[in-house]
Formats: sequence, structure tokens, C-alpha cells
Amino acid sequence: MFKIIYKNLLRLVDGALYGFIGPFSVLYIIPHFLMKLVPVREQDGFGLPWVEWIGIFFMWAGLALAIWCSVLMFLFGKGTPLVTSAPQKIMARSIYGIVRHPMMWALVLVVFGEILTYGHFILILWLIAMSRIIYLIVVNYEEPQLERRFGENWKEYCEKVPAWFPRVGRR
Repeated sequence: MFKIIYKNLLRLVDGALYGFIGPFSVLYIIPHFLMKLVPVREQDGFGLPWVEWIGIFFMWAGLALAIWCSVLMFLFGKGTPLVTSAPQKIMARSIYGIVRHPMMWALVLVVFGEILTYGHFILILWLIAMSRIIYLIVVNYEEPQLERRFGENWKEYCEKVPAWFPRVGRR
């Protein structure tokens, strides 16, 4: 019993550490650093209050998606987004049955929301760079690792579920 509690507590701590080191850097530290590099102060929402509110909506939607994905991984995948506490099962339910990398969509949604909220054009460059970095990490590290871990089951999952963009129409 103690061992199970300890393992679950360790998974929660690992997930929190990952959240601080990874997404916090990508979504807060780097964008704010870049905005300080630009000598021109842009207007929030590009000067349009409704654009700022749409940006805030996108940021909250990205956060909600990330939390949802993490909860699914923890409850059904028996792991966290952290590599050292990776899921023990292929996540094929809920959003993971529609697209293989919804956590990456969460990051993109938040940065897109930051672009709209803060009105800084430099963040558009960050979104492009971050998207490329995410793509390279997923294609060159994450997916090959999952294929090694899950073998034929992973290949079948990849045939059914697209990596980045949900299929329109029948699945």
C-alpha cells in the first residue's frame, strides 16, 4: 500500500517539476524575455480590447487542454508527460483518439493567445520557432521512443490517429 502511494506521489511531483521546467519556460520565461528585447512597446491586443480578450481565451483553452491531457495520462496512461514517468499505456481515449499530440496543441494555443493578448510581433517568431522545435522533438525523439516501447501497438495507433491535425469526416 505504501509503495503504491509513494509511486503515485512521485508521479505527481515529477509532473509538477516537468510543468515548471518545460512549459513554464516555453510559455512564460522565453516570451517575456523576447518581449523585453524589443525596444518598441506594442499595445495589448494590438490596440483592440476584444483581441486581448480572445487571446486570454486561447491561453485558458491551452491551459485547460494541457490539464485535461495530464489528467488522462495520469489516470489512464499510468504516467505523466515527464519522460522519466512516461505513460505505461498508449493513450488512445478522448482527445488522444483524435490527435496523437494534443499537449503540443496546448502549447501552441497558449503562445497564440499570448500573441493576441500582448500584441507583440516578436511572439509570432517565437510561435514559429517553438512549433519547429516541438516538431523536431516529437519526430526525432518522442515517436521513435514510443515505437520502441510499444512496438506493433504503437504502429497501429499511428495508422488510426493522425499526429498533428485531426481527420475531417470519418475516422
